[in-house]
Amino acid sequence: MRKYEIDNETILRIGAELGIDGIGVTTAEPFHDVHEHLVMYRESGHESGFEHDVLEERVDPKAFFPEAKSIVAIAMAYRTEKYVGQKKPEGLRGQMSVYAWGMDYHKVLKGKLELLAARLEQELGRPVAVHNSVDTGPLVDRAVAQRAGIGWVGKNCSLITETHGSWVFLGQLVCDVDIEPSVPTPLPQCEDCPDLCLKACPTKALVSPFQTDSSKCLSYITQMKGLIPEEYRAKLGRRLWGCDTCQVVCPKNKEVAFGTAIEFDPEPEYAFPDLMHLLTLSNKQFRREFGESAAAWRGAKVMQRNAIIALGNMREQAAVPKLLEMLERDERPEIRGTIAWALQKIDPDGTREKVAQAYAREPEEEIKQEMAWAVDGAE
Repeated sequence: MRKYEIDNETILRIGAELGIDGIGVTTAEPFHDVHEHLVMYRESGHESGFEHDVLEERVDPKAFFPEAKSIVAIAMAYRTEKYVGQKKPEGLRGQMSVYAWGMDYHKVLKGKLELLAARLEQELGRPVAVHNSVDTGPLVDRAVAQRAGIGWVGKNCSLITETHGSWVFLGQLVCDVDIEPSVPTPLPQCEDCPDLCLKACPTKALVSPFQTDSSKCLSYITQMKGLIPEEYRAKLGRRLWGCDTCQVVCPKNKEVAFGTAIEFDPEPEYAFPDLMHLLTLSNKQFRREFGESAAAWRGAKVMQRNAIIALGNMREQAAVPKLLEMLERDERPEIRGTIAWALQKIDPDGTREKVAQAYAREPEEEIKQEMAWAVDGAE
């Protein structure tokens, strides 16, 4: 019988002691089954641009960490049940994806992985070489978690766990320790579902079961730079960051347990930001108010652009004075262009003259196109 440096039971115990909701282990062998999928994904043009560039490193841990012997995968569950059924704060409010309702999960899970590495060293009595990552590493997090026995990948391409559904954050620690692996989770486990996630997706980014065109996903759309393509703006509704639709409709997310990490306790101003207040913030002020959120990394401009789209979709007349002020003074082209679109939705007759004036002084051709409705009379 093979002798491991650390057995699986010890890893499970350490995970429980560290307050990790799900933990499992897999080997550092390549993920050969993932490679073909990644090649097809890239060739089909379905990447968002956030993916790691080097395919070899996405499927082989030893390609970027030659000492690798094992991968410890962890999952931390959301705390969203603490906000279910409660009223939104007063005022004009947008909607953030539930993953951004509490403290930035990157920081929380990184902390857990660092504690885990320290515990491995304590168990072995020697230094341990590690490479940890949360959402930004080379490997495909869901594939690692599935092979480590944490869950399976659903038709909506989310990692689904037995206890917490897909409401989990994932992280992984690649290390030079020979650890007894967990039993991989069987795939798939949602074939009896009538494709609810595919039918509900606002942009049909879920092109088929288990396949996503990330470039169409509203979660990506809310994070992209520049002008958001017009065909997606109305579909955003009040969304400021991310999209939860395919998870909300998933039957596996009914009657699930939520996590215990108080860092993920929902903060109302993170969950439902005040749209008019967002428009007043400098980048420094934005980072001061939202810096602990997972949505802060893109800065104020992207969030303010999304807030303007939300106001346009809400046809919110009270926003017009502020939007006109920003149209005249704001130095950011994508903000001016998005404001012109929103004003057309809210009050085209009442704002046409101001937008036409903005058109006359606008130096950017792409932005002028957003304002052209005020000049040619189109609505």
